[in-house]
Amino acid sequence: MSRLFLDISPLRESRSFRYAYAARTATVLVTGMLMVAASIQLFQLTNSSIAVAGLNATMAIPMVIALMIGGVLSDRMDRRKLMLYSRTIYVFSVALFLINALLPNPSIWLIYLAAGIGGAAGGISVPAMMSATPALVGRQHLAAAAALSGLSMQIGGVIGPSLAGLLIAGPGLIFCYAIVLLAVITTPFLLKQLPALPPKGAGATHPAMLKSFVEGFIYMAKQPLLRALLLIDLTAVVLATPLALLPEWGEHVLNHGAEVTGFLYSAPAVGATLMALGSGWTKHLKHPGRFIIASVMVWGLAVFALSQWLWLPWSLLCLALMGAADTLSKILRMALVQKHTPDHLLGRMSSLWMTQSSLGTAIGNMQMGVVSRWYSPSTAFFIGGGLCFVLSSLFALRNRSLRDLEHSPD
Repeated sequence: MSRLFLDISPLRESRSFRYAYAARTATVLVTGMLMVAASIQLFQLTNSSIAVAGLNATMAIPMVIALMIGGVLSDRMDRRKLMLYSRTIYVFSVALFLINALLPNPSIWLIYLAAGIGGAAGGISVPAMMSATPALVGRQHLAAAAALSGLSMQIGGVIGPSLAGLLIAGPGLIFCYAIVLLAVITTPFLLKQLPALPPKGAGATHPAMLKSFVEGFIYMAKQPLLRALLLIDLTAVVLATPLALLPEWGEHVLNHGAEVTGFLYSAPAVGATLMALGSGWTKHLKHPGRFIIASVMVWGLAVFALSQWLWLPWSLLCLALMGAADTLSKILRMALVQKHTPDHLLGRMSSLWMTQSSLGTAIGNMQMGVVSRWYSPSTAFFIGGGLCFVLSSLFALRNRSLRDLEHSPD
């Protein structure tokens, strides 16, 4: 039975990982609160799901640029310093959200500006954190560390959106932003406790920034497994990301208020948390690639099923199933990417992975918003989820590098 439960050995054995994990948990908790607060505020100001999708795009575009830069820098300099710098900038972006909410007439462009700054800060810190993980826990614990990271993300995803919805419905939006700001301020102090984390195996001289990033891209493109891992995730996030439609789904389709919208945003994280808690079996898989493909197929089916029954419990169930499938895929993909990439390329590979995830999610939210505007939210879920299932099924038939992979990610 112990093989089924979450492996916490990285937390027991690495003091540095405990500090990094605490910082990550605090970050994802307040990020969930922040995105729900900003999405609800934008929808109330504009009454448009496309405007909410634009929030994701505004965050994703600078994040993609910063991911490219952050990935290269993570392979050149101390990863601890990068995390400290970026988290400090993130504090400034959250302060902008709060200041704007305090204005008599909050500005839409200030919301987008704050989101862009926050996206750029995240783009610098994420590759540094991901590439530092093997040094903090050892490569033998990568699957366990990935599961723990997924758990922190999803617990934050459960608590953060729900708390945001309740705070906005109760004390109000300004109080919600203030809580987020107080929590964000703690993360740089936690990261200061980490040791120096320079990349291992990097050369003494470095090519230009763009050339260095291209080298990482070429390495990924030449590795069939790494290429497949990025492509299958891109299929899911572009076709079946429903998050931009949740304010409209909760308020106009299901006819509920902001607190229910917060619960809708939390539902994927509930399923993901349950999956992460029972993830001990993932490090013993003989064919992890097949489980990744199956997870994406379930994701598509869950989004497709959202359109079939306009009832709140059904929507929560479908979103929870989507979150569980997404987390299983992430645990396995993260461990495989980190295991099959040399340390001096981990920053760039992490940035490539997060670039396609961030950009793909923004595109997915936008295409869902457009289809919803042209037709309806139900139609957007029906088309996006159905296409995700069909294309991932074809992926299972055609891609042997992932389907026939025969070793465990741990």
